[in-house]
Order: sequence, then structure tokens, then C-alpha cells
Amino acid sequence: MRGWDYRSALSQLEESQWLPLEVVKKQRLKLLKKLITHCYANVPYYRTQWENISFSPEDIQNEEDIFCLPIISKDTLREHYNSFLSEITPDYEIWKTSGSTGKPFPFCLDKNTIIYNTFGNLARGKRWWGGEEGNPEGMIWSGVSDVSGTLTGHLEAIKRRLSWELKNIKLIDVYSLDLLSIQKGYEAFQKHQPLLLRSISSGLYRFCAGLEQLGLDGKKMGVKGAIFTGEGFPESQRKFVERVLGCPTICEYGCTELGVIGFECRHKSIHLSHENYILEFLKDGRPAQAGETAELVVTNLRNYASPLIRYAVGDFVVPSARVCECGRTLPIIEHVQGRLHDSVITPDGRTIHGLFFTHLFDKYDQVHQFRVVQEDIVHLTIELVSFEHINGFVLNDLKNAVEKQFGPQVVVNISQVSSIPTSARGKTPWIISKIS
Repeated sequence: MRGWDYRSALSQLEESQWLPLEVVKKQRLKLLKKLITHCYANVPYYRTQWENISFSPEDIQNEEDIFCLPIISKDTLREHYNSFLSEITPDYEIWKTSGSTGKPFPFCLDKNTIIYNTFGNLARGKRWWGGEEGNPEGMIWSGVSDVSGTLTGHLEAIKRRLSWELKNIKLIDVYSLDLLSIQKGYEAFQKHQPLLLRSISSGLYRFCAGLEQLGLDGKKMGVKGAIFTGEGFPESQRKFVERVLGCPTICEYGCTELGVIGFECRHKSIHLSHENYILEFLKDGRPAQAGETAELVVTNLRNYASPLIRYAVGDFVVPSARVCECGRTLPIIEHVQGRLHDSVITPDGRTIHGLFFTHLFDKYDQVHQFRVVQEDIVHLTIELVSFEHINGFVLNDLKNAVEKQFGPQVVVNISQVSSIPTSARGKTPWIISKIS
């Protein structure tokens, strides 16, 4: 895996997924004390902030002792990024975030956190579905081809393709999902017979939509599980993909700066990799109860290059108190509800999260994909994608439902379109607000 070995980390993670919570908490506390000591000594941002509030590493006696520290937002991280870098630099790589919030940026990752929290957590999740290193796998991903136009970018793309080929992974470029590319990709996957297919969420949907348009039988590719990540995935799209491929869809939840935070098991539980993170669920600043929609705040215990202590991921999730039938002691979230920025504003000052539209359109089987664009405070444009004609009565019902929620001042334009454009990173934003 790019020159490092994650097998030892995977072995530890395979064992710890069954351990009692008390045992894992003791292990986490050791990691936390070591990380806090490092940050105080070597990371300018934390040293300055903590001195201002008279906080020192000796104050840490349990995990809850960090809850007095300020929460780090994405904007704070971007604005002061250089001061988040450790003055003693461990072995690291620079990865670029996907830019789901519209602002991608390079991020410094300790190789230890990549081994545990990215490749280790991912490999463990795949094992839950029978996936092992070297098994045939398919990916619909970015980075297959160079989009920078530079020699360095071209060489990096070649290295990535060779690396994936050595791992027995067949790739399709998420940037190129026209019908001809989908036809070729289908033929390649049919020959490769990938056990698991992993993709950016909207890329997985667009690939399956292309198979449907071309009249191709997705089940002939032999996929046993389709992993989606990087974006929200409405229930209607999950059901559609499952029908086309004839296999379950699997949620992989995470972000570049933290790694793979959660993975869905065969019992439809999204398990959180709590061994190397401290996870907080906050509702209006207080700890959320099970079943409440909450903001996720994460402390990464493995990244010493640019540590993140109480980092607001920018997502809404729903924590759960239930115990999964699979027997793993890893905590569970019921849903990843969406990103905090996936919302629009009404003229009377209310914030309507994008889940309103997800729940609304999920009631109509013919709506497979949508995009909402808030042009200004009184104009909403809604685009719907379907393989069949959406009749005027349905469009009118949807328009009335939106107008009722947003108020009479808002002009709603709703229409059926053939496709929705992707971003420069190969994703398909479903909520776009042009209001600053």
C-alpha cells in the first residue's frame, strides 16, 4: 500500500472490534495522553490556545477532560493551518481533501494515521463482506487520469494506476461516465468479476443509471457488495443500485483528514472505528441522546503531523444505543444525515436542511436523482432525473409541498432533466446555495 504495511494494524483492529468498551477506553486514554503531550510541546496552535485557558497535559485524567477545549471548525483549520503543523515532523504524506464543502485543500497526514485509520479501517470493513487483499475488486474513482495537465500530475496518475493494478483492482474514471465509457467499464468489470465495487456515491449511481439506459445486466458483473462513500446517498438511489447490481449497498463513512470513521456490516449497522478516535455527538452544544440528530466532533489519536483535537467534521449523524447482531462492540450510528452546509435559507430566516428534499423525493419511486439550487432568498430551482416521464401532476404536487415549506414569497421552478453535472472532483452536489 504505497510503500507501507498495514497488516499489523489490521490484526489489532480485528481483535479490538470484539473488546469490551472499558478495555478500549483504557487503550484510548493512553493514546490521548501521549497525543496531548505532543500537541502542547510541538504544535503552535494548541500550545497558544491551551496556555490562554491554563490547560496542560497533566489535566488529562480521562477522555472527558478534553471536552473543555475549543471545538476546531473547518474554517479555523484552514485559516490557521500552518500553526496546526507539528514542529517535530513525523513521517507523513500530503493528501488533498475532496472538497465536498466546495473548498478542497492539501492536508498533512502522519503515515501512522494512514495505516490505521485509512487502510486498516477500510480493510477491516471489507472483510466483513468477504473482501481480502488481492481479491478482484472494482472502483469508480477519481485520480485514474490526470486532470492537471502537468508532467507531475501525469506521472502520479500512472503510479496510481500501476498500484491499483498490482492490488487486482479494476478502475473506471469517475470523471468519464458517458455511455460509451460505461459500456467499456461494464465489459471490463464483467471480465474481472469484482467481489466488491467501491465508488464515490454519485459515480455509483451514474454508472448504474448508464447500465439501465444501455439495457445491460449489472448482475453479470458478479458484484457481491457495492461500497459507496464521499457523499450522501438517498434511499431511492440505494434501492436503484441494489436492483441493477443485484447486491447490497454498503456505507463507508469518513473524510480525507480523518480516514475511514465508519463502515456498514451485514446487519445494516454503521459501526464506528472507535479504537483510534474519540467521538462526540453534540446537539445544540450538549451531548446528544441516542436517536437525536447530532453534529459529529472527532479527535484523531493517531495523527501527529497535523493533529485534530475536537474537530467538527461538518456532518449530521444519528447515534444509536442498540447492540448489533453481528456481536461487534463497535458503537453504531443509524444514519449519516448529511453535511451541515447542505441547507437552504427561507425569507423568514429559517434554515431548511437538504434532508427535507431527500425525504420528500423518496416518496416518489420515479425520482432517482435531484439537485436543488437556491439562486437567491426567493428563488429555488429544482432539477429531477428519472428514466421515465414525470407527469405534470407529480411535479405540481412536489412544487406545492416545497412552497408550503418555504412560504409564499419563494418562487419554485421544478423540472425534469436528463442529467445533473458533476463537480471538478467527480461528485454531484445535491444542494447548492448561492447565498453567502
